[in-house]
Amino acid sequence: MDITKAKKLIELSKDNRKILVTVYDNQVSSCVEMEAKKYCESCQCDEQTCGEWIEYLKAKGYSATEVELGELGLEESLPKFLEERQAKTSAVTPAEEVEKQETIE
Repeated sequence: MDITKAKKLIELSKDNRKILVTVYDNQVSSCVEMEAKKYCESCQCDEQTCGEWIEYLKAKGYSATEVELGELGLEESLPKFLEERQAKTSAVTPAEEVEKQETIE
């Protein structure tokens, strides 16, 4: 699932445990981090069911923070980095490429 298609991102925490919940149109992914263990899982469900689950966790003592989703800059975004790198690579002419190879050898 493409993270850029996420509708909502919620971080839940309690004691030494963190849960990062990512909500998509019809799928929810959760990643749990506790001490040295980390694991993720995904399931098909709607936003309402996910909200009920988050409320359930809050009732169990978890604090919840919704992370505002926004546009990442070049340094933070892997897809943007790859696009820029591809653009630079395709902008190199064959003559420049041969010159680079001769210099390396």
